[in-house]
Amino acid sequence: MLSSDGQPLARGAYSAESQIVARLWTFDNRPVDGALLQERFEAARRLRESFLTSDTTGWRAVNSEGDRCPGVLMDVYGDTAVLELLTEGTESWREELEAAARRVFEPRRLIVRSTGEERDRGERPARRDKAAASGADADGQARFTENGLRFFADVASGQKTGFYLDQRENRARLRRLAAGKRVLNLFAYSGAFSVAALAGGAARAVDVDSSAGALALAREHRQLNDLPAAPDDFTEADVFADVRRRVEAGEAWDVVVSDPPPFARKRADVERAARGYKDVNRLAMRLVAPGGWLLTCSCSGLVSADLFQKIVFSASLEAGRAFSIAARQGAGPDHPVSLDCPEGEYLKGLWLAASS
Repeated sequence: MLSSDGQPLARGAYSAESQIVARLWTFDNRPVDGALLQERFEAARRLRESFLTSDTTGWRAVNSEGDRCPGVLMDVYGDTAVLELLTEGTESWREELEAAARRVFEPRRLIVRSTGEERDRGERPARRDKAAASGADADGQARFTENGLRFFADVASGQKTGFYLDQRENRARLRRLAAGKRVLNLFAYSGAFSVAALAGGAARAVDVDSSAGALALAREHRQLNDLPAAPDDFTEADVFADVRRRVEAGEAWDVVVSDPPPFARKRADVERAARGYKDVNRLAMRLVAPGGWLLTCSCSGLVSADLFQKIVFSASLEAGRAFSIAARQGAGPDHPVSLDCPEGEYLKGLWLAASS
């Protein structure tokens, strides 16, 4: 980037198709080269070493702007790392980024996902087939632990980099309060919330998701942790239709978890996303037993925390139910947010206590 008189101002990754055409990495005319990438990755690793524990081996290693690496994510699952390049500009640095990741984090296996072109166009990144990952043994699963519980990430073709590491703190909170409770897990994906609830002594947990493949992973996760996995604990259905059916049947659950995929990927989607969040929360609230809990989340970065709370408030009015916000919980400390880019705080979680 140059000033009007041709003086260098900053250097970064250029993406012609993106609404953000340049992701800036330096402001002192320093080139973005292997040495800089290694320096940024080393700083990211030092930050994680201050809070990681031995019973958690799945964590976000590099968090884009939060680690001064805009357009780059990396998650670690045991001895496997998944490097995701989020913009066309960072895709052009793939070789140097791979080299820095190997030097700093020393994974046995490194998988690289390039989703930049789709993201730049505001499209939902497609699930990658196994051939899209780098490395001779790139297919398969990567096992890891989270607070002592055993999981695996579908590192070749799963959602995100294979698992939703950003919900670790919410899963830990659910585990602490789940004893004896009946839990309904909406948009369950691979069922990690239910694993945490059952590990905390929940009487039952039911996973609802539209994907048969995701529910198969959810069943495997329960078996991996020696937890109950009855056939009727897994419901393959459109979640909106399923919660309507449950409301009509008069069901009541001690805990309902609603963690949908992002409803807004570009600004034009925000109004539609607000309607979707309102609808699912209105229905979910009617399923919460008196004195029970609703954990409702939004991972749409374009839906602000203030807007999300207003949507949830409006949903409670339409549901005719009273709730109190007992806690706000987003991603953990391995997902740092830059003060220069507050939009990086994309995950909003509200723990709502239903009136008795």
